[in-house]
Amino acid sequence: MKNRIILWLIPCMVLLNTSCEDDFLENTPTDAISANDALATNANMALIIEGLHRAMYQNLPPGSTNSRNGQSYFVPADDAITGNVIRTGPGFGWMQPELQWLAHTEVTGLTVFNAWYQRYHIIASASEIINETEGVPVDPELATILGQAHAYRAWAYLQLITHFARGYLIGNPATDPGVPLLTGTEPPYESGPRAPVQAIYDQMNADIDQAIVLLAQANSRPNKSHLNLNVAHGIRARIALNSGDWAAAAESARLARDGFPLMTEAEWKSGFNDAGLPEAIWASTIIETESNGFASYFYYICNNFNGGETRGNPKAFNNLIWDQVPDTDWRKDVVLPLAPNTNPSATNDEGGSAATDPNYDDQERFE
Repeated sequence: MKNRIILWLIPCMVLLNTSCEDDFLENTPTDAISANDALATNANMALIIEGLHRAMYQNLPPGSTNSRNGQSYFVPADDAITGNVIRTGPGFGWMQPELQWLAHTEVTGLTVFNAWYQRYHIIASASEIINETEGVPVDPELATILGQAHAYRAWAYLQLITHFARGYLIGNPATDPGVPLLTGTEPPYESGPRAPVQAIYDQMNADIDQAIVLLAQANSRPNKSHLNLNVAHGIRARIALNSGDWAAAAESARLARDGFPLMTEAEWKSGFNDAGLPEAIWASTIIETESNGFASYFYYICNNFNGGETRGNPKAFNNLIWDQVPDTDWRKDVVLPLAPNTNPSATNDEGGSAATDPNYDDQERFE
């Protein structure tokens, strides 16, 4: 056995001594790709777009926390900041700083950093594709890629200008500072001054108009994570709505929902957790192994997800709104108007069981 080992070692040593040339070693990282390679073919540029789909629900910035995963975080954060969700308990404290107007006002905090990083990451990636393909003949395959790039850039700037600038309708768009307008991709890679709000809206409108032209001739999308013509019209509707162009907003919204019928009662009550629902125009199709369930809207608000935040902090309906909901409204069937008080330590001594909760007369109904 010893002889066999020695005999095998000798040729191996010869191979190492004679073959370790610079042109033999693999010197390209397996988890990265050069800019030239990434933009070399339609297939490679499509991979960049795939990365942007994932960025919608991914924890992007280095040094961030797993509670800020793209839109899975920003959607409920905006709901909390604007007071659209009523908390009934402390839970694990998720979104509490947002509700208290602390998270988004801390200049050096992760919330502000994430909101900035994610959107400019998308803008930079989209701009690489847009600039690289300038003047290139467009076929359906390239139209699919380039149309999504323009739509993503418009969407990202809409998010930035909404969160970091004075509202279009309550300020002076021509002079109000917006956010840096960055569409170049050549060195030096530097930011710039805050462009006026109007300049950002002009860029968004130019991008989304071009996206609509391109996506009208694009291939069909494989799933709803991808952006198509309907999504582009939807983004345009949001831009028009923000700027007070009501007629354009209404027309774009009509075009966005074309082919997406309203849900039936059974579909509406099924849980809003399926991208296949007919009203879902654009939705992240999250791979099960990459789920961000404990850092998402589901964890924060749903009543059938077994997480500490939902168990310890069920969300409440505003009673002023509830009083205006007609009996024919489906929401009447999915909301407990008098939720049982299951806290035996309630300070009013009315929690813990049907015997103490005045809204319930037997334990079975209470449970």
